Amino acid sequence: MRRGRVTSVALAALVLAPASALAQVPASAVGLGYPVFPTDGRSSGLGGTTLGLLGETFSLGNPADMAQHANPGFALSFNAEGADIEGGGETLSTGRHRFNLVRAIAPFSDWAVGIAFGSAFDQDWSARFQDTLVLADGSVPFEETREHDGGISTIDVSLARRVGSLDVGVTASRWIGSLRQTFSRLFEDPIGDAPSLNPSGGTQSLSYKGWRFQAGAAFEVEDRFRVSGTLFFGSTLTATPDGDAPLGEVDLPTSFLIGASARPVSNVILAGSYGRSSWSSVQDIGGSTSQDIERFGGGLEYEGLDLLGGDFPVRIGYRRSGLPFSRTGDGVQERALTTGFGWIFRDGVAQLDMSLDVGTRGDLEITGSEESFRRLTVSFALRQFPRF
Repeated sequence: MRRGRVTSVALAALVLAPASALAQVPASAVGLGYPVFPTDGRSSGLGGTTLGLLGETFSLGNPADMAQHANPGFALSFNAEGADIEGGGETLSTGRHRFNLVRAIAPFSDWAVGIAFGSAFDQDWSARFQDTLVLADGSVPFEETREHDGGISTIDVSLARRVGSLDVGVTASRWIGSLRQTFSRLFEDPIGDAPSLNPSGGTQSLSYKGWRFQAGAAFEVEDRFRVSGTLFFGSTLTATPDGDAPLGEVDLPTSFLIGASARPVSNVILAGSYGRSSWSSVQDIGGSTSQDIERFGGGLEYEGLDLLGGDFPVRIGYRRSGLPFSRTGDGVQERALTTGFGWIFRDGVAQLDMSLDVGTRGDLEITGSEESFRRLTVSFALRQFPRF
């Protein structure tokens, strides 16, 4: 009932699919799905750097970074992604979209409290393919459709405190989610003496729940340099099918992130981050293999432009990250160039940030499939300034 039992059932339809179909399924669809980092448009444009940024960010990186917020604020972030999957001799186009972050932060005295909704794993994908069922007395061609609709998200409550130049913070996260799987197979006229077969199909649903805890600290020197680090403690995720008794558990691994930024001149910020997660301790999940992953990224932000009376920072960056699950046992790497801009208007009351990631996942020769993707992130933030 422990490791692997959850998604061995959740992904049974995928595991039983022919090899030609597996090549057309996104590499990010196996295991628990595609890991989503709840970032705002600023962090996304800087190579996915979610912590240690000079200036405010609403990304769910390190709870200690909330202490930078001098005024109450609210942010909403949206992702839209398109991908082309090459494998099995064909190219499949697919896409996904999500609200990956909703967050409110309220500072008071030397403290700050925050509540947030963030994405953790995206399990949305669909595939349609044709194949042939070979029987002893003939064969039957068929068309098969598989759809997975769902994901795993978190509800976070965070607390931070500033002590001089040092900020500390903690987060308690409630993991929630659901997955609905649909499978249908339509048989064509039989070949040879094979019998005629009726259409088949089915649906299965899962719900997820669990807790996870996080602690972090950050240090800043006079708005010139900031370094930030956080630790995610290991925990357990439980899945329950269709309201029955819990099916099994997955042990979420211990992870850490560290990030830093510097201001070499007044209108330029350099930022970067590094993280590692021990996913190999989870072992196999539903026919997929888990492995330890590393992620790093960084970028440059230039603040010297303005638009319609508001600040107009521009950003460029690069990131590289491993995916925790793969079908072949060979680690899948995601690489992307990032770019974006922000518009801070109404004297800082409102802020719009946009970023574009262009990159690839996997390697056709090593993993059997390769994805090229484009991801647009749009976030909007509002702040409440005191009235005098």
